[in-house]
Amino acid sequence: MKNKLMCLLLAMAMLLSCFAAVGCSNGEDELVEGDDSASETLTTATITLWIPTDESTTPAAILAVQDAMNKVLKPKYDTAVELHAIPSDEYEAAITARFEEIEDAILNGDSSAEEKKEEAEQLASQTSAETEAAAETYINDIGMTVIKYPEVGATQMDLFLVRGYENYLNYYDNGWLTALDTEMTTTGKQLSKYIYPAFLTHAKLDGKTYAIPNNHPIGEYKYLLVNKRLVDELYWDADKLTSIPNCIDFIKDVQTFTDVTPFLAPVEAPGLRYWSEDGSWSLLATQLASNATYGTDSPPKHIFQNTGLSEYIYLMKHLEETNGFAADPANCEEFAVGVVSGDITVKDQYEEDYYVHVYEYPRATEDDLYGNMFAVSVYTKSLTRSMQILTCLNTDPELRTILQYGVEGVHWRENEKDDSVIDIISSDYKMNLLETGNVYMTYPGAGIPMSYWEGAKEQNLTSLIDPYLDFGPDVYITDGNRALFEELAEVSKDYYDEIEAMTAEEFREQAELLKKRVNTIPIIRAKLLSQTNEETSLLLQYRNRK
Repeated sequence: MKNKLMCLLLAMAMLLSCFAAVGCSNGEDELVEGDDSASETLTTATITLWIPTDESTTPAAILAVQDAMNKVLKPKYDTAVELHAIPSDEYEAAITARFEEIEDAILNGDSSAEEKKEEAEQLASQTSAETEAAAETYINDIGMTVIKYPEVGATQMDLFLVRGYENYLNYYDNGWLTALDTEMTTTGKQLSKYIYPAFLTHAKLDGKTYAIPNNHPIGEYKYLLVNKRLVDELYWDADKLTSIPNCIDFIKDVQTFTDVTPFLAPVEAPGLRYWSEDGSWSLLATQLASNATYGTDSPPKHIFQNTGLSEYIYLMKHLEETNGFAADPANCEEFAVGVVSGDITVKDQYEEDYYVHVYEYPRATEDDLYGNMFAVSVYTKSLTRSMQILTCLNTDPELRTILQYGVEGVHWRENEKDDSVIDIISSDYKMNLLETGNVYMTYPGAGIPMSYWEGAKEQNLTSLIDPYLDFGPDVYITDGNRALFEELAEVSKDYYDEIEAMTAEEFREQAELLKKRVNTIPIIRAKLLSQTNEETSLLLQYRNRK
């Protein structure tokens, strides 16, 4: 890859993510030595890298990418990588199978599996200088002395991608992960400058870091749009139309005096979270404040205690009864009010014709934080060498681009008119951008310029962490309260069906009565919301967890 492009990518990545600089690099395929004595102080290692790939990726492409990566890694670290790119739907099974294969091999050896695992952990914690022998050399076909890189060991597994919190916990519980904290103060000390801080904070298990999340844009915005032309024509004050409840009468005026679609599509109140096993409608809910983030006290309430929620239900019912929604929201040319979702650039599409207000800020969810992380196996040949590669995938545009897009000139090339854009020229190598490292270190995609990341940077700076990040149904629904949640689900369904059967005006008339009735439900009053019942109280569980 050209140095010019490497420095362009690096400069853009630093600018967009406010991170520190890393130099541009390139190198030869193998280190060539003219004097055998030079090998006395040189050590080499071969590290395995396991990642998922598209089923269209060919074995030949994988080998070509492996060779291209090694042209970067060998001169930089005296390290070669053995690339294991597994079809995505087979990936987790392949990772588990490899660990089981290693443990079977250990069990068939002289020592117990536990002893071998302890030895592997001690080995991984030592430096390369303490554990690696001098590199071997050989004479190649043209008579030059070149460095020999060792074969991968029978019980060796090094760097691999972890997808999802459940897998992360599973690998941890099985003792398959190496703690990375020590290396993060040495080999990987740059990582904290390149990765969203909350990612590293929440990657810890029992106080230690066992994987490094791949940096990427967080969540998505939801924007409330209000039609500028109609606000002017109907003589409304735009400064007052900043929430859906405040837009109700404006929407009714649109219905009365214009032919414009009143509301784009049905929408729930912002920040609304239901307390149920599957996230479905429940009498227990929390409406998060717009600035609520991790650590914010946002305990559950019964649904009619949430501010303005009755107004949302009323408006959605009214619009449904009066054909107030667009028949085809995706292709609606004009509407009075609506909520749209997307990244930060979405607002640019609407600002000319609509007043744009943030309806919900992006929040980092469990999938954002744990969806794609690189970990080092407890059976690694070298924790230091593995950490060097992991650091490169987060800081080095050249290596990062090779792993994501393949070999330049074979799988992709620069766009002739704009070298900040690439064109894909082969379908033989295809990867998921989120699964191959820090996304800001490479192109956003074919035909998309590096400047795309500018908005992503701003989006991350304004993003929040989900207050319920580590307090989902799998945590707050326990054996002690499962029967109560089943009862709550039944009662909630009865109320939902009753509300659904009401007209908009009937609901408005009976909303206060419904609130009083819900207040009297035993399961609401005395069990799940009780602050004295330690066995079942959601409030107590939530506040103890904070």
